[in-house]
Amino acid sequence: MKIKDIMTRDMVVANPETTLKEVSSIMSQYDIGFVPIQQKDDFIGVITDRDIVIRAIANGKDYKEPLEPYMTNFVISVSSDTELENALAVMADEKVKRLMVEENKKIVGLVSLSDILSVIEDTDILEYVTEIFQPFDAAILTNDIDIPQAEVDEFEL
Repeated sequence: MKIKDIMTRDMVVANPETTLKEVSSIMSQYDIGFVPIQQKDDFIGVITDRDIVIRAIANGKDYKEPLEPYMTNFVISVSSDTELENALAVMADEKVKRLMVEENKKIVGLVSLSDILSVIEDTDILEYVTEIFQPFDAAILTNDIDIPQAEVDEFEL
């Protein structure tokens, strides 16, 4: 089975000037945690609910700020003709749960880990799923984008 058989073509998108509050409302309205960022006809990044919490809210940022400083500035994509197992391998390598899907060098949709797991019958794919949730090796991490980090002095439950 190929990605084009299960991908979502009707994407909910935002632009870099969309505020944190607006994108949060979009996520709530559509019950999603991932929004591609589009500028004109190009997709320039993505933002997740986790990005909003870790990069913005945890650092005391105002919800009226644009999302651009908090988004991930690159898009990981696969072709719509990619086999499901190959897409899972990309997810495992990149440690992501969602991929953008392209046709003729244009982004046309997205696919999530849950989309793939809902249709795949091969139990051998579990090795890919566990890889997705493993942290990156600290020695190979590079951070080309400047992401504000939360500082926590003390934490109580």
